[in-house]
Amino acid sequence: MICDLGELNDKVVNQGLDVAVVSYGGSCSNALNNVLKKNGIKAHSPIWHTILCHCPEFVQLDIPTIYVYDNPKKAFLSMKKRGMSFWGTNQKKLSNNNNVSLSDENLLQLMIQQFKSWTHMARKNVLIIKSSDLFKKEIKSKIETFLNRELKDLPLIYKKPSTSSDDKVGDHLKKLFEKYKNDIDYINNFQ
Repeated sequence: MICDLGELNDKVVNQGLDVAVVSYGGSCSNALNNVLKKNGIKAHSPIWHTILCHCPEFVQLDIPTIYVYDNPKKAFLSMKKRGMSFWGTNQKKLSNNNNVSLSDENLLQLMIQQFKSWTHMARKNVLIIKSSDLFKKEIKSKIETFLNRELKDLPLIYKKPSTSSDDKVGDHLKKLFEKYKNDIDYINNFQ
């Protein structure tokens, strides 16, 4: 176990976080975190780097939480493209287990499980954002209203990603994405 999730809220409070940004990875969460930091909002801390950034399941926190997600195929390919360290580290965080058996299928399953845990019901202190919305002008007022403060540097400036869900993938990944097609479609069509 990386962290006792029952103690996570105490660690978040003790480290003085103002906002938690959570994602399964490959979803612009670091870019959003950087904007929050520029606005004087503490969203980085040791516990955020250790587990909170990819917290595997919903945990009730005493601070506002922004859950950011993207097309699972694109996010998966983004992590895979960044190398074994991202690919493996994200699986460890998403499973809260440093000894997890690493595989492509495990990573995709963990991403899907995390998404469902964080989004299966509406919660007052959790704002769910699709990463593509971070580049639309409406996001500024949405996050400002949620955090009850004015923000600069939103929306994010769009830069064409180096990874897309249409990237050419081998047969192994085609079969994997087909196996989880219903879950991937569910996430992509989430309202």
